[in-house]
Amino acid sequence: MKSHQASDERTKAASLGTGNAEQLTIGTYFSNAGTRDAGGVVMYVQELVDALATHQPAYLYTDAGELTPKMRRTEAHIVQLEAEHGVLGELIARLPNTGSAVSSVLDENLSPLLRGVRDGTIHHINETVDILVTHDFLDDLVLSNLLDIPVVRVFHGFERAGVGMRVRERLSTGYSVVNSEQTKREFVDHLEYEPDGIVYPGVDIDRFRPDVTPAFDRDEWTILYVGRFVESKGLFDLVDAVAELPDDVHLHLVGRGDIDTLKRRIEARGIESRTIIEGTVPHDELPGYYASADVFCLPSWYESFGMVNVEAMACGTPVVTTALDGVTEYAVDCETAMLVPPSAPGELADAVASLRSSPGLRERLERNGRETAKQYSWERASERLVETCREIVADADSSLQR
Repeated sequence: MKSHQASDERTKAASLGTGNAEQLTIGTYFSNAGTRDAGGVVMYVQELVDALATHQPAYLYTDAGELTPKMRRTEAHIVQLEAEHGVLGELIARLPNTGSAVSSVLDENLSPLLRGVRDGTIHHINETVDILVTHDFLDDLVLSNLLDIPVVRVFHGFERAGVGMRVRERLSTGYSVVNSEQTKREFVDHLEYEPDGIVYPGVDIDRFRPDVTPAFDRDEWTILYVGRFVESKGLFDLVDAVAELPDDVHLHLVGRGDIDTLKRRIEARGIESRTIIEGTVPHDELPGYYASADVFCLPSWYESFGMVNVEAMACGTPVVTTALDGVTEYAVDCETAMLVPPSAPGELADAVASLRSSPGLRERLERNGRETAKQYSWERASERLVETCREIVADADSSLQR
């Protein structure tokens, strides 16, 4: 276990007032958050921990490796697990190489957790923080049973909810927070009780702004997509929509996923000459991509919130997206974004064409989108997390006294 920014974490935490209502010390456990610089949940964790550390003692427990620029600059204390897998790594390596999700989950999630038991991380968490925030099923399941402090899991949606939810209900002793009203409704539908709080995603409105330097030059009218290269994100619908638009409309794709399948779809629709697949881009560089585009499109079939929409809005880029419950918490059709049904390439193309032909509509979306994004700052999100964690700690203390 390696610790950054604190030679003696327990002494530092004590000086900041661990256990004090004014200076609650909040830990976050997420194995990829320290070393990966792309991905929705990873960015949520990094930005929230960083904002939290500006006014509260905050710790991030994460895997060993080179820290991202964001995590090198943060005021939060970074505690990294040792990289070697030992006996557990050998056991995982001997599992049948079936390409199954089981091996992946064990390697990426369970292995760091069990290393934490061996290298003293569990003891460190118990002695240093008042409450631990997790974002993954296994993290929540294991840590809520190993730690003597309250553990809270943030749910980022129920797109892939299944047997894991029933296992969690039986075995986890943790609390629950969701990332939107939509996720709260899904939580209640699945579990028939309410979560302990809502902590929305946010956007750094100082970094994501209209006047940033564009990331690329272009002469064509350009649609930007940022997200995973999977069908459920509506990416193939977007490809089909672009094929219906004039030849001077180009598509710029940022993200990661099944590039080969994506290329086949692009070639089948005959738009390879006006499509650029950028691949993964560090989060700090995304504002320049939003600023370079004429419109941003996220035609997902499911979103618990859709943080990239809000990032585009913050950059003053008009947004065309799907009318999902999680999205309509901040997006109003023809006022802050253009909304279309999921799986409707024709209507998606029509929305883009309408936006292109109406300067007044573009200006309204640019102005109103930016104002909407200002309501979702990471500072507000971190303040809400602190408030929720205080309530959970108070509830846990009360339960111990009964």
